[in-house]
Amino acid sequence: MSSSRLPCYPLGASNSAGAGQTHDPRTSDSVPLAGLASVGARLGARVLDLIIWYAAYFVSAIPVMMWIDSGGGTTARTLLLGWLTASFVLYFPFAVWQFGSTLGKRACGIRVVRRETAQRVGFWRAAGRELFWVVAFIVPVLSLLNPLWCCWDKPYRQCLHDKTADTMVVAAPGWTK
Repeated sequence: MSSSRLPCYPLGASNSAGAGQTHDPRTSDSVPLAGLASVGARLGARVLDLIIWYAAYFVSAIPVMMWIDSGGGTTARTLLLGWLTASFVLYFPFAVWQFGSTLGKRACGIRVVRRETAQRVGFWRAAGRELFWVVAFIVPVLSLLNPLWCCWDKPYRQCLHDKTADTMVVAAPGWTK
């Protein structure tokens, strides 16, 4: 059990405080000393998240798609669009709000925190963060700039969706176990 505990700083503390504390990856009361997430971990987490979300959405939407094919009309299409929205909100903002990460982020050992305090992100902040991805998908230049922005951003390696929500992504190595 002691091997899963890492040294950490309490949330919102400066780098000189809390050096002797430990981090329990099952709680969100502290951020481990691992620092900011790498660009590769962020990209890997996003790809995994999109695969997981799309697979779950597609498999669960098969009955509605079959209903559309058999003449379900506007009602079936509205239900499908509603499920698309609900599944997106349940997977991305809800998971970040409740757990600090999605399944893809957890697999890559990263989590989303507030930039100012390094505390867990609230639901509306997480929703705004993910809504920026949707807007960026619609605006061609933003869809390219958003994920690349963290490659040159200093000092927090924030993408545009992080800047919009005032969040940052940190390494959380104990989360993958």
